[in-house]
Amino acid sequence: MPRTTPSRADLELMALAASSGHPVSAYQLERWRRHGLIPRPDIQRVGGAGTEVVYPPGTGDLVCALARHNSPGRSYDDLTLLAFFSGADVLESALKVALARTYFKHRFTHEERVAREAAAVPPQWAAEMDAEYENAEATAKIALSESDRAVRQMRINLRRLPDLAHAPRAEVDARLLAVLIGLERLVLPEDDHALMADLAAALHLDCDGSEDCLAVWDYAAVCHASQMARYEETSPEERLDELVRISLEELTALRDEVLEHLDQTWTRATHCRQTRAPMDEPRLAQSAAGVLVEWMSAREVHPPGSRLADRYFIESLADLSLRCWISEVSAQTGDGAPGEGRAAFIARTSQPQTV
Repeated sequence: MPRTTPSRADLELMALAASSGHPVSAYQLERWRRHGLIPRPDIQRVGGAGTEVVYPPGTGDLVCALARHNSPGRSYDDLTLLAFFSGADVLESALKVALARTYFKHRFTHEERVAREAAAVPPQWAAEMDAEYENAEATAKIALSESDRAVRQMRINLRRLPDLAHAPRAEVDARLLAVLIGLERLVLPEDDHALMADLAAALHLDCDGSEDCLAVWDYAAVCHASQMARYEETSPEERLDELVRISLEELTALRDEVLEHLDQTWTRATHCRQTRAPMDEPRLAQSAAGVLVEWMSAREVHPPGSRLADRYFIESLADLSLRCWISEVSAQTGDGAPGEGRAAFIARTSQPQTV
């Protein structure tokens, strides 16, 4: 129960939420105020000696958005992100806290996994590979172990190659790991013609555009977009500082870019049956939050005026396709230096090592 009798302003908010089909209680409003999801009202003088409680403009719309996404057990961060990505004007402080906690929790968890994978590299191999390669290999091994839709389809695509059609799963996965490492490198290893040939086969750009094929293209396009950018190191502290300093107007503009990107991805995935990505689940809002914080920094190392939706799929995939073709031509003419080689790579990554 609320600690005090609801004010007339609270009753108006409750009536507005109820009329939208998602009623809220006075106690719920009190909790949202306490946690900074909705603003505290002002006390204004009325007449000679009277006062009334007045909420800032837009509070009603915000309460309706929060009520629409409210669900038992849902965290305040998820609730804030769901309201924000559904178009609501959420409070700046609550939004930045939700973005920071969501993004950095995922980032640190991922970096810890990468560090554990990199630490498992036998010393004799670690001495031959630099830290950048080791991180790419660790990230690729994680992707391979998770085996999501994109990775599963890339494995299927690689079996289209005559020498892998009936090969053992371990051999296919060794070649797939090389492809994933190539995509995770800071620079695409175009001089490794064997790897680039496998990459072209794994992408299978001539497929019918099924949902699984699109998952592959999206994965590869996102990876290659980073390779297309100017490389600059950034730290979590710098990214957090940028998030603190950025204006709410800029965050709203970034939200529009992220939603445009997600809508285009969803449109491709549903073969134009649906043109808007559903933003009604916490995991989708969390994913959108991660994309927003990444692009907030990444846009600085891409050409001025780059749009997320264009850069992360259309331009990236087109450039990746062109580079695969150039590598194929170069391999046929004998130009370019050889890469590590399939045999050496498979031996290094798949055979048990003694320390």
